Amino acid sequence: MSDQQDSTPGQTLNALICPLCGESNACAYAEGKPHSECWCGYVSFPEGVFERIPAEQRHKSCICQRCLENYVRDHH
Repeated sequence: MSDQQDSTPGQTLNALICPLCGESNACAYAEGKPHSECWCGYVSFPEGVFERIPAEQRHKSCICQRCLENYVRDHH
């Protein structure tokens, strides 16, 4: 059971981690800043990019800018 307790602190950090690459997503909102300060408010997310996130991780953390750029590059 200690494994579950050890993973709990990591759960609070998931909002700052990209679910695709595991790196920082630079989410200003998750850092407690206004959503208007986040990089994601100034870019367009193709719908298909979210399908790459496992269902259980969707809506829990943001994709990072690098993964978004890689997706756009690979699908255009």
